[in-house]
Amino acid sequence: MTKGYKIDFVNNTLTISKAFEDAAAVPYSEEYKLLQQIRADFPNLTIVRKARRTSSAKKRNKNMTYANMEKYMSVFQNADKLLAQFEVVKRQSRLEKSPYQFVLSWFVEQFPDYQELPDFNATTGNVIDLGAFMKEKEKVQVQRQEKAGA
Repeated sequence: MTKGYKIDFVNNTLTISKAFEDAAAVPYSEEYKLLQQIRADFPNLTIVRKARRTSSAKKRNKNMTYANMEKYMSVFQNADKLLAQFEVVKRQSRLEKSPYQFVLSWFVEQFPDYQELPDFNATTGNVIDLGAFMKEKEKVQVQRQEKAGA
């Protein structure tokens, strides 16, 4: 087992991991003996369990496969145009460093509210111009390179 604990003398705390806590709960284990020794040596230490890191960002694109993208596009009135453009984007993505990311960013640009129920008004489902989309991607990439170089 790794160390599993950390003593902070400034804040007067003993931070323990969940695994260390579980092992220390067993009498006569090495962790139990160690914890008893630390408590005897430093009786005023406050014992705190280490908090797990949680992902604050919701996985927005979870389960977003090409097939699921196609299913989503197929419900619109102009599905044939959308799917044709999607095939062009997939072919164009082969030239990119990360093909899936290219297609996904196009899809998110095309359908920003794709996680909501589709809205079938007149403006929804208009096909985004691939040339303009690629120019915008290039502009963002140049900005990132300039920022990294500065």
